[in-house]
Amino acid sequence: MQTLNKSAISKFPRVKLSYNPVENIWTLEEEYHYFDEIKDAKIIINKGFKFDLSSIPRIFWRIVGVHELSLEAPLIHDFMYMSRGGKRKYHDNKKLLGTIEPQNIFYSRKEADDLFLKMMEEAGVSKWRRLFGYVGVCLGGRLYWKSEKNNQQRTENLDDNCLSF
Repeated sequence: MQTLNKSAISKFPRVKLSYNPVENIWTLEEEYHYFDEIKDAKIIINKGFKFDLSSIPRIFWRIVGVHELSLEAPLIHDFMYMSRGGKRKYHDNKKLLGTIEPQNIFYSRKEADDLFLKMMEEAGVSKWRRLFGYVGVCLGGRLYWKSEKNNQQRTENLDDNCLSF
């Protein structure tokens, strides 16, 4: 008889997604809300938001699959990166489908990565997988976040603190 691991039960509502294998893109099928009690902010992502789930290089899929870091944490994390922590409304000349309320709350790169870590824990992701995912976004996310020139100086100051958890 199999016993239920209560610590592996997600503490937030499940996200409803569809997947397009040709484009390797996930699409949010229903509006999704997440409340971050640390910043007292509600993150709202609208139906139709497209993202790549977990950007784990294929070579590591035997260790951690793209869906094993939860579905919700990568959704929120991708929105944070695309919106630069809520500071921009457009990504690749397309309106982003999401907001942070109240509108005067923004996330730094480190705060977005830390929220990713927290959400994986809330979703019941094992500690070693959380560490793998967190280190991955800290190292791999640096290039993505820095791709916008006017954020480069601010980001460089945050990079040194990224792995201090």
